[in-house]
Amino acid sequence: MRVLKNKQLMDQKRKLYKNKGNLTTRLVKMEKKRYVKTGNESFFGEYLYKQVIPKSHFLRKLRAINPWERFTKKLIQLYKGQGVVGRPPFDPALVLKVEVIAFLYNLSERQVEVYINENLPAKYFVGLAVDQKALDHSTLNVFRERLIARGKPKIFDEMLEEII
Repeated sequence: MRVLKNKQLMDQKRKLYKNKGNLTTRLVKMEKKRYVKTGNESFFGEYLYKQVIPKSHFLRKLRAINPWERFTKKLIQLYKGQGVVGRPPFDPALVLKVEVIAFLYNLSERQVEVYINENLPAKYFVGLAVDQKALDHSTLNVFRERLIARGKPKIFDEMLEEII
């Protein structure tokens, strides 16, 4: 009798989990992706960046040349909730920009966090507000691990080649 009840409970749990998976799939297809708000909500807006960063600065030009939004579609597929379910993630293109800075200046995750916090052109390039802190080093670590775990380091290398 006890075995039968446990089996029935397990069957009910499987059905719930299966329905939850279908619901998540439907939500991902229907819902609009949402990300952590950056830059636009600042008191300073773009004004301070326009005054301080020269138009000829390398990072300012790099930000203008590349359409970074196209990388968001490729990278959001690696996220479990795909930007719809769960806590809003940082825009994957923003995290990719941080990785580009780390690559260009040969910085570790902790070093790139400090570099972006102390360097206005880097903060502008990434898309953060003047008064906003850079992504935590653990966020960058999780992003890199996510690329490696999904077997997509080639995608990251292709993106870097495309950008640079």
